[in-house]
Amino acid sequence: MPAWLYKQLERGAKVSIANRIGRSGRLVRTEVIANETPGVLPVLAQLCQEDQTLSKVYLCHPGVQHVFKMAKEGGFCGYRNIQMMLSYIQTARAEGYEYFPGRVPSILDLQELIESAWDRGINAAGKIETGGIRGTRKYIGTPEVRGHELPRCEASAFNDTNSPPAFEKVYEEVERYFVSHTTPSPEKVCRTSLPPVYFQHQGHSLTIVGFERRKSGSRNLLVFDPSFKPSPGIQRLIGSTFTALTPEKLLKAYRRGDNYLSKHSSFELLK
Repeated sequence: MPAWLYKQLERGAKVSIANRIGRSGRLVRTEVIANETPGVLPVLAQLCQEDQTLSKVYLCHPGVQHVFKMAKEGGFCGYRNIQMMLSYIQTARAEGYEYFPGRVPSILDLQELIESAWDRGINAAGKIETGGIRGTRKYIGTPEVRGHELPRCEASAFNDTNSPPAFEKVYEEVERYFVSHTTPSPEKVCRTSLPPVYFQHQGHSLTIVGFERRKSGSRNLLVFDPSFKPSPGIQRLIGSTFTALTPEKLLKAYRRGDNYLSKHSSFELLK
């Protein structure tokens, strides 16, 4: 890893203090981290409610933050997705939250944690396969994420060797994940307290934060992509109640449907 990049990761994203209106109506001083955006999921919930093409939507815990890559950092999407999963653990006070006090661990911190887990025999084959990741730009995937000891992570793999296509199997698995952990409800948008799902395909990984089924029968995954930050249009809506004239335009960046998924023949989920 170049020295300039190591220093950038060591410094982390810019941190500032902003005054925001809290639930009580009073101004609250809030720490703002430049590459972390909380509050996006409640916005997506309202947008999905207003999209008349949808018949059913499931969303994960609203506390999951959209964490995205900093400028010039390269292929650290796997780490950014781990950070999103950890933001759930911290906010929901889920199993293991006491190990992650304060801010979400940095990429360098995560490398240390993964190496430490390997040294203790947790998915230790990852160290042999990668040759170690401490202080490097090496890509990480599902084995390394599992090596980080995220609580109760179950891995699933899907490929095109048998019908139906792999992406359709992913739809079925993600929908089953949400449906099996929620009580049946007539509400179109089902807001759950479930963790997000780590999603890997060739060359990239994302965090699944929801699932959509349209009235036409077609389906979408709703994702936080670490390669992109929330648009100004989304950021303006955070923390507010609103009416959107064209919700589908704002939702487009978060949807991954047939056109995107059919380009890939294999996928891995960690949930």
